[in-house]
Amino acid sequence: MKLFFVMKMKNLLITAFTFILSLHCLNFVHAQSTFTPNCDPTGNWILFANYDGGNLNIVVDQNIPNLKIGICTYEPVNVTFSGPFVNSVTEVLYAGFNSPQNNNTCAFPITTSSFTGINPAILTVNVAPPVTIISPPNPNYFNIPNGWNNGIICLYSCNVNANQGGCNTVDQVLAYFQSQFGGVLRGLNVQYNCWDSASPFTISAQAGNCCGACVPDNVTVNQTVCSDQLPYNWNGLTITGPGTQSVTLTNAGGCDSLVTLNLASSPNLTGIDVQSACDSYTWIDGVTYTSSTNTPQYTLAGGNVNGCDSTVNLNLTIYSQTTNVITVESCGPYIAANGQLYSESTSLSYILPNVNGCDSIITVNLSVLPEPIAAFTSNPELIEYGLTEIQLLDQSLGQIDTWEWVFTTENGASETSNLQNPIFNLSNGTIGSITFQLTVSNDQGCSDNVSSVLSIVEDAAIYIPNTFSPDGDAFNNSFQAVGKNISPEHFELTIFNRWGEIIFSSQDPNIGWNGYVSNRGPAPDGVYSYRLSYRFLNQGKSEVITGHLHLVR
Repeated sequence: MKLFFVMKMKNLLITAFTFILSLHCLNFVHAQSTFTPNCDPTGNWILFANYDGGNLNIVVDQNIPNLKIGICTYEPVNVTFSGPFVNSVTEVLYAGFNSPQNNNTCAFPITTSSFTGINPAILTVNVAPPVTIISPPNPNYFNIPNGWNNGIICLYSCNVNANQGGCNTVDQVLAYFQSQFGGVLRGLNVQYNCWDSASPFTISAQAGNCCGACVPDNVTVNQTVCSDQLPYNWNGLTITGPGTQSVTLTNAGGCDSLVTLNLASSPNLTGIDVQSACDSYTWIDGVTYTSSTNTPQYTLAGGNVNGCDSTVNLNLTIYSQTTNVITVESCGPYIAANGQLYSESTSLSYILPNVNGCDSIITVNLSVLPEPIAAFTSNPELIEYGLTEIQLLDQSLGQIDTWEWVFTTENGASETSNLQNPIFNLSNGTIGSITFQLTVSNDQGCSDNVSSVLSIVEDAAIYIPNTFSPDGDAFNNSFQAVGKNISPEHFELTIFNRWGEIIFSSQDPNIGWNGYVSNRGPAPDGVYSYRLSYRFLNQGKSEVITGHLHLVR
């Protein structure tokens, strides 16, 4: 134990001891290490080492998977673990002399080290375990290597070549803990004097603090080059195609670093730009083309997603505007495809898109033929229950050459007539809805049709006309339903124009449409639609009738 006694003589004694060694060790032998400590700030084990021991307060403030902590001292150490992630520590290893000779510079009230704040099951205490790197044999006492070769006793200097006296060198100590822990060194904290519990050591502050141990880099570079850039020169390598290449370089800290290049090749793409246009088209090359073509080619510098050139071929179809002349004969007013209404013969032109989306000039030679207007009334107008016959009276306008009447009862029985004013017989006790329909035609092939509905029940009836002429005379100036015993609480008459807009509505059987539209004035001549909902006083449900009517001024 003589050597350890000498080491404890503090400043002056250590200086004297070093001087004595210098006098006697004319053939001083440096440690010949075969272990080079590497440090990675993302590693999973940390080492705390000093000579005097003391109160070591370790705060685990990072959640590091499989965190392992090593401790190495010559004198007793009282280690306290704390922090939010103390339970993430998977192994604690103490390797040192542990002072069985009762060295206690830090004035501990104990003679051996203590460890609190962790699960005892993960703690291992190895007293002076064998070193894994041994300096050359020493022939005599004074020819001591700079690292002790009998066992791990302590570590207090980062200098591999410094004379550590009775302690081991940093490479010897690290080699031992590396062999015990495996994994990667995250940080190394070394000092000489006693640890002070007032100065906690956080795990986060130790990353990369490794006594100058080399921190190698392992860098991966992903690079994409254009196919016309091959072969590609990189850090002295000539690369002829896609793949992975590695080279060892020296980083800023002087350590060897492995740099891996993942090289991808992007082709110079060729694409087809399919376009169509009317009459002409100006392409990206600035040229205006007036006919179909597939020969133009243009190169887009850096045009693809990886910045490589792209060649584009134009496939162009040129469509032309078209013209068309049509002859139209219209019975009555004509609505052209452009939405305009023409009521007289004329020649008109308009433009519509053709099947290719280009202008199509349509010329229409229009002949508006006289259109008969079908209309009729009945005698009597209101059919009461028990009536056996009814005469239909033609009131159509225009030149009429033929009349076609259809008389249909509610049960489906039907009669027809070609007379101008036919008489139809009714069976005794006929009730229900009866429909009268008239179609009139002229010798130019124009025709028109109209219908009216009569509804007969016992002691109740309703008649709906098909034509009215609001011209101010004493007859037929409004369109309204005429009837007997119609319920005023269940009556509604609605008139629609050709676009389906409601232009009139009445809930009173005595009020009909006078041919005017609110805020618009007189409605034009033409065909309109109606919807009538009604109920007779002696019925339990409403009936609905729809049809068309003619407005003639």
